[in-house]
Amino acid sequence: MDASREKFDFLIVGSGFGGSVCALRLVEKGYRVALVEEGREYRDQDFAKTNWNLKRFLWMPRLGCQGIQRLQWFRGLLLLGGAGLGGGSLVYANTLFKPRHQVFKHKDWLQQVDWAEELEPHYETASKMLGRTANPEIHPADEQLKHIGEAMGVADSFEPTQVGVYFGSPDEEVDPYFNGEGPKRRGCTYCGACMVGCRENAKNTLVKNYLYFARKKGLQVFPSTRAKKLIWQSEGGYVVETEQWKVFRKRPGPVFRAEKVILSAGVMGTLGILFENKSNFRTLSHVSNRLGKDVFINGECLLGASAYGLGRDFSKGVAIGASIHLDEQTTLEAVRYSKGSSALGPLGVPLTGPGSLWVRRFKFFFRMLFQGINWLRVLLAKGWAERSVILLFMRASGEKMNFTSKGRGHLFRLARSGGDQITTFYPEAQQAAQILARNIDGMAMNILPEVVAQTPATAHILGGARIGQNAEDGVVDKNHQVFGYPGLYVCDGSVVPGNLGVNPSFTITAMAERFCSQF
Repeated sequence: MDASREKFDFLIVGSGFGGSVCALRLVEKGYRVALVEEGREYRDQDFAKTNWNLKRFLWMPRLGCQGIQRLQWFRGLLLLGGAGLGGGSLVYANTLFKPRHQVFKHKDWLQQVDWAEELEPHYETASKMLGRTANPEIHPADEQLKHIGEAMGVADSFEPTQVGVYFGSPDEEVDPYFNGEGPKRRGCTYCGACMVGCRENAKNTLVKNYLYFARKKGLQVFPSTRAKKLIWQSEGGYVVETEQWKVFRKRPGPVFRAEKVILSAGVMGTLGILFENKSNFRTLSHVSNRLGKDVFINGECLLGASAYGLGRDFSKGVAIGASIHLDEQTTLEAVRYSKGSSALGPLGVPLTGPGSLWVRRFKFFFRMLFQGINWLRVLLAKGWAERSVILLFMRASGEKMNFTSKGRGHLFRLARSGGDQITTFYPEAQQAAQILARNIDGMAMNILPEVVAQTPATAHILGGARIGQNAEDGVVDKNHQVFGYPGLYVCDGSVVPGNLGVNPSFTITAMAERFCSQF
């Protein structure tokens, strides 16, 4: 269709846990809604069988890769994110945890709102829509996490994860959630491919719930389309220019007109759009100077261990099947990839002790000098995914970083701009990896950028367009409207003003439900 020929009530940019919720709730209320998504639309059978199929796994369109896993490297940060219709739900580990109540009492959360109380009913709604349930089976990687908890004195905190997965029969197609109104589903096979793309029709991605019903009710979807230029109209509403990937290059896409625009492109996508229009195009020049400030990585650290030989198959199970709580602020989870999905294995390097950047580099050099042969044994042996357990460490407290824009025109980009030095060494996480390595007869691992570049990796970036009382304090108000621009909203992880200490998808969904209740 020619999008420029009609004016929408809402244009939603992005289809993750914010955008998909908005799409359904707004079309339910009778609004004319269009949604643009930079990534492509995937069917279950389109997902890569392993993450070695880089064309279908990685999102690197300049290289012809239009998969679901986005990798972005900034100075001091390696960021993993989702791409495609359904956003992060295509590649996330299904995990749906609520943060502890004290998280919402932190000063970074606007205290004029009782967040825990206001979000509670929306968590309930999100739980039903996402099919949240306890993981019913514990597999070898989860058992190793339990052993870590016992060794660290927190055995009682071990629990199966709450996940968005259907655990019925893999041999029978049913609608288990929506009384026959929803899509047919098959039960989980515990193949471990949740973060490569579920080909079994068991993962409750947003395509299977929010987006499914939104499209049935009239949502117009434009995949492979990126919002670029937002032009505020003095008579009201916005004109939005887009671009599309066409054979390794960007081409102009359709132009949209909408009364209201909701930015839900994920933290870096939303910040990129706002910065480009504030400082490059100058069409949104009055956006708060707090834009890009107070960005968090959920207090995260990635590490783990790989066994020297094949024995127990650690690739079996859902991507994250269990967790332990090291203290009131800290969660540790066991993560796996599916059999054969070993493409990220080379990121692992021998566990390296504490110190400044150069001290850790020095220690790493000597570790490789004396343990390089063992590292090669682990790296080159058959079946990295089957032999390895990844540990995801998350803490509700942590440092902040800032982002800004650099360059003009085609050279425009986001870049780190000050903020705190982000911690990449957590003694408790290192201890957990050492315990794991001993138990599986393997080598404990850090990831390479954390050791040699003091660069943490995260899949859970938050903040940058925080909720505030005014433009001096935040980028959006308590109703997510951008200060100074009526009808322009942000609804994704950008508005989460601090570390949650747990996987954030569930909270982003609940906040989106709360946001939509105002219309």
